[in-house]
Amino acid sequence: MKKIVQFMLFLGLMVLFVPTALANASKENVVEGADLTNVRRIAIAAPLYTPVKDDPTKEQLLQYAYGARDVARTYVVSYDEVVADILKDTGIDIQSLDRREAAKAYRDYVGRVADAYVVITVANNSRTVFFFDLYRAGTNELLYTFQIAANRSQEDNEETYTILSEQFYKNFERAANRQLKNKD
Repeated sequence: MKKIVQFMLFLGLMVLFVPTALANASKENVVEGADLTNVRRIAIAAPLYTPVKDDPTKEQLLQYAYGARDVARTYVVSYDEVVADILKDTGIDIQSLDRREAAKAYRDYVGRVADAYVVITVANNSRTVFFFDLYRAGTNELLYTFQIAANRSQEDNEETYTILSEQFYKNFERAANRQLKNKD
């Protein structure tokens, strides 16, 4: 009987602590004075990312970040939608411009379709680290930053990139909800 109780205690502790040990390391920062509660639409900007070896391409990264929007209550506008709107409204094809000119054209236009935009930066070292920087559209004021690192056991693939992107949306909404509660 004593061995059964010990085994059940061990099993219970494992159930409690294993998910915590396997969680991705993350860090968030809400910029002082930033109001996240009025961000209803987020556009995805071109990522700062250079794929290595067999890692997903920039286009795939954009697709994974947009695909992860299902966990968000905020409306997410894809990069391709914004690019198509810029071409339609201004006649500027930002995909044919160099990176800096394209980023400027994107920042100047994105306020028409979203309240904020997120720039994803990916660092591929021994562990893949995502940095999400959320800016207010129109003013380009930094509102929120989120950093998350993949576990060493996670491959650089669609599943990992989608999980990391989902965590951004979830944590952003938690931060906005905390601000909303603190306003009351």
